[in-house]
Amino acid sequence: MTAPEKQMQLVIVGATGMVGGYALRYALAHPAVQLVTTIGRRKIGVLHSKLNEVLHQDFADCSALAGVLSRQDAAVFCLGTYTGSVSDAELRTITAGYTIEFARVLRSSARPRRSHS
Repeated sequence: MTAPEKQMQLVIVGATGMVGGYALRYALAHPAVQLVTTIGRRKIGVLHSKLNEVLHQDFADCSALAGVLSRQDAAVFCLGTYTGSVSDAELRTITAGYTIEFARVLRSSARPRRSHS
């Protein structure tokens, strides 16, 4: 008999969008996921026992998310915008700048991983 797998804690950024919404529904339904933390600018309007919502307005500075991110096993980053809906500069900021800033804080906050030998 094998040992049961540890349930994971997952963070989803951008769960109010189409892709993030699908990721959220899948994660909430998956038995290997213990807790889903969403990070976004507004409430997602979903109630679920496995859901924790964190509101964050300034994705150019994700430093305030360090505590939340330190408890996560994985992240799904779905924050974005459509080409043509914003200027080229805003598009770069949202799709590249925010992603890099989030990854920087996630990496510096991540809990150490155990190796599986």
